Amino acid sequence: MKYLESESELRKALIALLSRREYSRAEIEHKYSSRCDAKLLAAVLDDFHEAGYQSDQRCAGMIVRSKAQQGYGKMRVLQDARRRGVSDDLVEDALREEAIDWFENARRVYRSKFGMPLKDYDRKSYEKRMRFMLSRGFSFEEIKFATEFTDEEC
Repeated sequence: MKYLESESELRKALIALLSRREYSRAEIEHKYSSRCDAKLLAAVLDDFHEAGYQSDQRCAGMIVRSKAQQGYGKMRVLQDARRRGVSDDLVEDALREEAIDWFENARRVYRSKFGMPLKDYDRKSYEKRMRFMLSRGFSFEEIKFATEFTDEEC
């Protein structure tokens, strides 16, 4: 990785980076902190934010949409956003804007993974299914909703 000495080199690198996907400011700072001067990076990121090239709010929306579409629950979305340096407030705003039905999302994931309900109660299978759904970031209420099948579905 080449050290970026000038502002124009840094701007060019950041535009190339942001043209592929949305990045949070924290992700960019982490990625480029060793490749350029910290003051220069902060100044360019401020300019990019003002110009609308970089937005943590858009990044939060992208995280919410992509993780929900991939079959993850709200808790996993929040965890992933924190890992990327996006504030919880921005993620909560994005969650409200997207208005995702987490119960239906849990049901879709459960049915895709496991298909039919357990015929006979088998504790080992039940725990395996619960661990899977919890690892996806769904709440107990969402998992309970997902595991309930109507007579027509069986």
